Order: sequence, then structure tokens, then C-alpha cells
Amino acid sequence: MAILIGILLSLVVGILPMVVYAIILWWFDRYEKEPMALLIAAFLWGAVPAIIFSLIFQVLLDIPISYFVEPMAADLIGATFIAPLTEEIFKGVALLLLLVFFRKEMDSPLDGIIYGSLVGFGFAAVENVLYFVGTFVESDPGQFAFTIIFRAFVFGLNHAMFTGLTGLGLALARTSRSWLVKIGAPIMGLSLGMLAHGVHNGSVSFADLCWPCLLTFASDYGGVLILLVVIVWATWRERNWIVKHLADEVQRGTLSQEDYEVAYSYLKRVAARASVLFRGDFRRWYHLGRYYRLATELAFNKHRLTQFSREKDTQARVDVLRSQVMELGRQLR
Repeated sequence: MAILIGILLSLVVGILPMVVYAIILWWFDRYEKEPMALLIAAFLWGAVPAIIFSLIFQVLLDIPISYFVEPMAADLIGATFIAPLTEEIFKGVALLLLLVFFRKEMDSPLDGIIYGSLVGFGFAAVENVLYFVGTFVESDPGQFAFTIIFRAFVFGLNHAMFTGLTGLGLALARTSRSWLVKIGAPIMGLSLGMLAHGVHNGSVSFADLCWPCLLTFASDYGGVLILLVVIVWATWRERNWIVKHLADEVQRGTLSQEDYEVAYSYLKRVAARASVLFRGDFRRWYHLGRYYRLATELAFNKHRLTQFSREKDTQARVDVLRSQVMELGRQLR
């Protein structure tokens, strides 16, 4: 019975915080929410395939290492080098698949961070459950609580940060015209993710010393802070795209001046939809959300057209979105 309780508790405290973190991150994506199906798929990739493939390759790589070095050294090499290498590569596969098959969904650095972080949260959720169950079975309640506090809360954002760096690199490559950035940014993003992961694991291995603990906190929270700064900057830039590229749509009659002023303000969007929701008009609430999403997509595609003027499919998408915004706006008036 005690083991069953431990497993259930491990599932809750392993998965629930990661889901909460993912929801908070989703909130940061204010103007163009990513498709929920892709967000869930990213989370599940981190939770299942990335875990399985990482474990398989870690075992395969650990076998030859164990023949040449002592067990303690082999554990250190595995944690510091093998784990970051395998885990970040297989988590990154999800982002590569998104870039190949859902290319248009990764049109901002913010998108790369969000998808990368969702993969990381999924990975961390399952990894935490495995650690928590193992600690519950092998250790005392105090150690169990200590493990939960550190893995779920103190270092709960780590895997999201590691893979968020990879996602940022891929998104920068996707949105840049420079071949140097297209080639270098993904390599740099993945390398930084592996480096941060390796520094954390290596430092934790010497947690009884002062300086490794300081290095762990500096590396982990420094990486989170960098991504947070990028998120704020990317959100500000996305708002500017909406302000700039929808301004002339008012002159064209695509949308009204009033709708334009609401479209570029997140708070006004929320207020407009909330007032309709409180009146019980769920149909209008839904269509208002769709209206602002389409207007945002129109602005983003127009911005992309200024960067990649030869993309015929982007121009066609702009024309379709303009018609959809105009038609839906008429229905809402």
C-alpha cells in the first residue's frame, strides 16, 4: 500500500508542476497562440520517445566507457557528457520535425522557445516521476521530500531551458535571410543546451562543495533569465509587427480603426472577449478570438513577406488572410 501511495504521489508531483509551468509559458505567447495539438505533441514527444531513445543510447554508450574507467568516473562521464548529448539530441528531433512538417508555425523566436520548452517539460515530467519513485523506495521521507523540492521546483525549469535554447536556434534559422545564421544558429542553440545541461549535471555531482553549487545556480538561472529576456523582446517585437502591418489594412478597409487598436493590445483583446463572455454570447466570444488570430497571422505573414519577398506561398497566404479578416469583421459588426 505504501509503495502505491508513493507511486501516485510521485506521478502528481512529477507531472503537475511541469503542466503548470507549460501553461504559464503558453500564456506568454500572447498574440499568436500555437496550435494546441502541436503543443501537446511536443510535450508528449519529450515524455515518451525522447526518454526511450535517450535511455537506449545512454546504455549503449555507457557499456564501452565502463570497460576503460572506474565506476565513479564512468558515472561522472555519463552524467556530464553522455546524458546531455543523447537527451538534447533526441529532444531536438521533435523541433526538427516541427520545422520540416509545420514550418509556418515556427515564425518567431518565441515559437522556438515555446516548442522547445514544451518538449523539455514533457521530458522532465517523466524523468521526475522515475527519480521520485526510486527515491521513495530506496530512501527515507526526508530525502524523498528533498528530491521533490529540488527537481520539481528549484531546478524545475532546467529541461525546458536546455531545449528552449535549441528551439531558439532553429527559430532564428527559420526567420533569418543569412545563411550563416541558418547554419550556425541551430548548431549554437543545441550546443548551448548541451553545455548548460552538462554544467548542471557535472556541478550537481560535486554538490557537497560550495563552488559547484554556485556554478549550478548561476548556469541554470542565468539560462532561464536569458530566455526570459528573449521572450519579452520577442513579444514586444510581435506587437510592433501588428502595429506596423495592420495600419495600412485600416486604409484598405480590411478592418476598422477600432478593431485595429484592439488587435495590437493584448489587454484590450482580453477585455473585449471577456465582456462578450460575461454576456453569455459564446459564439461571438469564439469568433472574436478567431478574428484577432487571423488579423495577427495577416500581420506576421506581411512581415515575413518583407523579409522573403520571393515566397509566393506567403503572398497567397496574405491574400487569403486579408479576405478572411474582412469577411469575419463584417459578420461581427
